[in-house]
Amino acid sequence: MTVRRNVITGQPIVFAPERAGRPHAFIDDTAEEVCPFCPGNESQTPPEILRVGDDTSWRVRVFPNKYPAVETHEVIVESSRHDASFDSIEAAPEVVAVFAERYRALAASHPPYVALFKNHGRTAGASISHIHSQIAAIPFVPPRIEAERNAFANARECPLCTAIEWHRREGLLIAESESFAWIAPHASAFAYQQWVIPKRHQSEIATFDDREVRDLAGMLQASTAAMRAISASHNWLFLSFPGEAAAHCYVDLFPRVTNVAGFELETGTYIDVVDPAATVRRMSR
Repeated sequence: MTVRRNVITGQPIVFAPERAGRPHAFIDDTAEEVCPFCPGNESQTPPEILRVGDDTSWRVRVFPNKYPAVETHEVIVESSRHDASFDSIEAAPEVVAVFAERYRALAASHPPYVALFKNHGRTAGASISHIHSQIAAIPFVPPRIEAERNAFANARECPLCTAIEWHRREGLLIAESESFAWIAPHASAFAYQQWVIPKRHQSEIATFDDREVRDLAGMLQASTAAMRAISASHNWLFLSFPGEAAAHCYVDLFPRVTNVAGFELETGTYIDVVDPAATVRRMSR
């Protein structure tokens, strides 16, 4: 793995040719393999870092990615059941607790940034269908994080703290719990995009308490169920801003129902074809 820089902007690009060897690395790859994430196939993954459950009945496993994009890149398998989806598992709070635990571990030893994300389904970038998420220590601050961190730092008041009440007033609040607000962002970039925002102002998942972990697990399950009714593929992005007290972390979620095409790739500006009000109706079913 190497990091190169765009000659015009200096934007980092990660080169990881080894990832070409992973299952379904290319769009037209249809090869079927024995699932390495299923019970009984543990020897097909690198040695595990963490396990929830015992040797014969585990619920969550964490191990290094066999095809890492960066030096420290882990896989979090969220269920032993091959056909499970996140909305159907009983151990969802344990999974979110593992997210926070691994984030803390990597953030403590691998600054400056830790990316936590889920690719579910081929269209969303998953190479293996068994439910899992990934966490990776990035050797630079990603451009999106840098831009949002600067925006938080320069704002007179936290944009997300004020956004919760504004979206509630405008009918763009999908649901809320004691700890989180689930909204359809007014300026969504993707069809049926949603944000899950902690009500307590905090900059990263590392500071979530036990109640917030349980509440977030429930929100993610509700969002997953709603997105699966729309598409077989979806993404979760956990946006954290370590070291920036003014920033407010959140989870960005969206089903994959449209493509990123030439306009978006050239301009960096997204075209959304679904009104956020329609997202609220669809997610609330």
